Amino acid sequence: MLSYMNNRMREILKLLSEAESYVTSEELAKSLEVTSRTIRGDIKTLNDAFVNYNVKISSKKGSGYRLMYHSNKDFNRLSEQIDKLDALTDLNPVTPEDRTRYIVKRLLYSKKDIKILTLMDELYVSETTIKKDIQYVKAVLNKYNIRIVKTNSGIHAAGHEVNKRFCISDYLIYRTQLEDDIILDLINSNNYLVTKNDLDHITEILLQHLSDPEMEVSDDALKKIAVHTAILISRYKSGKSIDVNTEGLSELTNESEYKISRKIINAMNMRFGLSLSEDEVAYLTMHLVGNRVLHKELKSSENLSDLLGERVYQLSNAIINEVDSWMAGIDITNDEELIYSLGLHLKQLMTRLSFNMNFRNPLLDKIKIKYPLAFEAGVISAKAIMKETGYRVNESEIGFLALHFGVAIERKTYHPSNKKKIALVCASGMATSELLLAKVSNLLNDNYYMMGAYALHQLEELLEQKPDIILTTVPIERDIDIPFLLVPTILDDNDVIDVKQFLDKPNGGINVFTQFMKKELFFPKAKFKTKLEALNVLTDQMISKGFISDETKQSIMSREQIAPTAIGNFVAIPHPVELNNDQSCICTSILESEVSWSDSEEVALIFIIVLEEKWRSKFQEIFTALYDIIHSSENILELIKKEDYEGFIQKIESL
Repeated sequence: MLSYMNNRMREILKLLSEAESYVTSEELAKSLEVTSRTIRGDIKTLNDAFVNYNVKISSKKGSGYRLMYHSNKDFNRLSEQIDKLDALTDLNPVTPEDRTRYIVKRLLYSKKDIKILTLMDELYVSETTIKKDIQYVKAVLNKYNIRIVKTNSGIHAAGHEVNKRFCISDYLIYRTQLEDDIILDLINSNNYLVTKNDLDHITEILLQHLSDPEMEVSDDALKKIAVHTAILISRYKSGKSIDVNTEGLSELTNESEYKISRKIINAMNMRFGLSLSEDEVAYLTMHLVGNRVLHKELKSSENLSDLLGERVYQLSNAIINEVDSWMAGIDITNDEELIYSLGLHLKQLMTRLSFNMNFRNPLLDKIKIKYPLAFEAGVISAKAIMKETGYRVNESEIGFLALHFGVAIERKTYHPSNKKKIALVCASGMATSELLLAKVSNLLNDNYYMMGAYALHQLEELLEQKPDIILTTVPIERDIDIPFLLVPTILDDNDVIDVKQFLDKPNGGINVFTQFMKKELFFPKAKFKTKLEALNVLTDQMISKGFISDETKQSIMSREQIAPTAIGNFVAIPHPVELNNDQSCICTSILESEVSWSDSEEVALIFIIVLEEKWRSKFQEIFTALYDIIHSSENILELIKKEDYEGFIQKIESL
């Protein structure tokens, strides 16, 4: 495991990577002021850590050691993971972000109060700096309903164990893509209570119990459940157990996944010699329900209310009716597949919302820009959920909701055929897979038929069905006789052309964007300090010039509160939820300096887009035309240099 590497081993790796030929153990020992025996032991540890990276320290009698790897890509991957390990663990926490992560981790794993002086000594900073860092730490922990409590002995983190486990998984682990050994280092906090071998056994046990024909588990969901199970075991071994009665988990004993969880926990007890209680069964149930591993194929004769439960069935219908009334030209009210798939998702979502489970959506930015109509349907859904349940839905969850509506929209013109069979291998969840299926199916001619979506661990089952072509979002490492093509999880038109070059190309997007731009609503060199100031000033200008009403301004503000409208490349596209303005227009503002639009987005170019009712059916086309303009950072750099309206329009129309 990379996490076993100490600073001396890192220095050995550095010396060997810079050497042009073999380096003897004596030379390494002299440089590091240790014995040759120590060097030999370190190199054995390093080779064990490098086994999954196609990197090896080779030894040659009489010559010494040399770093060997198949390609620069392999070594760069190793170096990247070591850098991430340094940033995410206890090594060299220099920046405020690094120190915040360090303190959060110390508080979550410490069994006793931590003195401020101790943190000052560990981080080599002043008391003033530590106190500032603790304010950042408080902001992080507050998101998980965890408080910092100060006593005479120091400080500690107070909150339910469930929330602490969520913080470990969401804040420490899932903020970036990590290799398994780094994930385990974060789970164990250097105590190594769960090993890489243990994680493999956990995954095997989960697969054994989640392989029922009526279950659906994606590769991503399987890994998440395995990681949460590893956290469960690590925390249990550290004496930090769940209490069902105090942490609100008791109602989960009525879920159908509870029986599966009990079998899994019993298997874990036997395999690892543990005594995990029924409380931990309820905790695991929460993650099975949150990832909704039980999935039954919808049959036309089945009653949706019975399958979903009356409450979820009614909520699913209420959301669909709200979205349908917003969309034009697409009737989704009687789409039973949408009602069912959305209902299944709502069961997951309600569990996540009730237990404050944060799910990151790695596809969010792509969904927002490539499926704008579906994303707005997700926004309408979030409003409906807030109205019906009181729960506020975050932007990541809006993206997941959007996928279901994206599937329904694509499905409207889908006509399968029974000729060449195409299968999809996808590591993401059911909705993501179905959206990709629907997108490709909608653009294929009658010579092709989409078989369905499969997880990578179901490859053997897929091959037995003999597809003609496989599209895969994850690399297939083994040799197979069937042609396969690696594709992005979210397809745009250019990707589809690459997938099927020999088929008719999809219609190119027509730029209908500039016809709505107004010279009176062009504001270069704008000076704003905040997003709120920018929105207020620009919408007030739109009102004063007679382009929008106060009601439309409020709708723009309401839409921004639901989910930020920044779409990447320093561009934001504020727009109202409702399309009830009496004219269409676009207000454009080029900012002199960027303003913060969300936690992760800065904005320098603003398009406030207001459409009247008659343009509702062109919503997707208009936003696609916008994407053609702003998808390139070079385009944006050129646009923000323009100071006159004519030059700005001319540049857009040349793109």
